[in-house]
Amino acid sequence: MTEPVQKLIVIGFDEPLKASEFLLAAVRMQGHEQLKVHDAVFIERSQDGRSAVRETQDLTPGKGALGGAMWGLLIGTLFGGPIGGIIGGAASAGGGALLGKLIDTGIKDDKIKALRDAVPPGTTALALLVSHLSLGDLQRELERFPGATLVQSDLPDAAVHAVRVALGEIEG
Repeated sequence: MTEPVQKLIVIGFDEPLKASEFLLAAVRMQGHEQLKVHDAVFIERSQDGRSAVRETQDLTPGKGALGGAMWGLLIGTLFGGPIGGIIGGAASAGGGALLGKLIDTGIKDDKIKALRDAVPPGTTALALLVSHLSLGDLQRELERFPGATLVQSDLPDAAVHAVRVALGEIEG
């Protein structure tokens, strides 16, 4: 079976709360089988240009190391006593960190880095990696968010035009 075609949609909001509300709307749309969300990332950029990123899915090296250390400590202690726990925990932490570094299942880290610069100061963007997208349903949902803007997308040109119309960026 082939993997579904995943598309990236990045929508900018003037308030972080609106970005969170749109993510909730996307989750609701997923429940109605109007799209499937594979990953979501919030990129907040302050007026002075500093940015902060909140990922919703990716396993970071730190999380991988912590999870690996916990499992390694537990299994090492069971099979090798206290010394086995220390050795198993250390080895598993390194493996977990490496796994977190190598596996990037959602929006790629280099894309997130590029989006940090693309998001205008004083705004929050929500980057969604989606498939099984119902464009009409997405348009109707976006119309509920006046002032939102399309920052970036790899949708086909006709779909990008439809999204921009729904957001009120251009005349239909």
